[in-house]
Amino acid sequence: LGHHIANDMIRDWVFPRADKAKAGGSLKFDSTPYDVAIIGDYNIGGDAWASRILLEEIGLRVVAQWSGDGTINEMLMTPNVKMNLIHCYRSMN
Repeated sequence: LGHHIANDMIRDWVFPRADKAKAGGSLKFDSTPYDVAIIGDYNIGGDAWASRILLEEIGLRVVAQWSGDGTINEMLMTPNVKMNLIHCYRSMN
């Protein structure tokens, strides 16, 4: 339940601040056509790391990987990616 609550807070608290920072010009993000985010993984067993490596090897730029071991900065960048990849649909609402 705590993981679901944390993901809800990212949606309700972090993303609005990212939008405000982007509008104010304080969120620096150099976009590429290959930006993706890996979303919804506990990353308990490290399987998200393997997925990240594979995605990067095929030429994608993984901007964010959350929430298992993601940073707040990565989460702020997530709305700017070209595609969000759901890694584990059971880990979030």
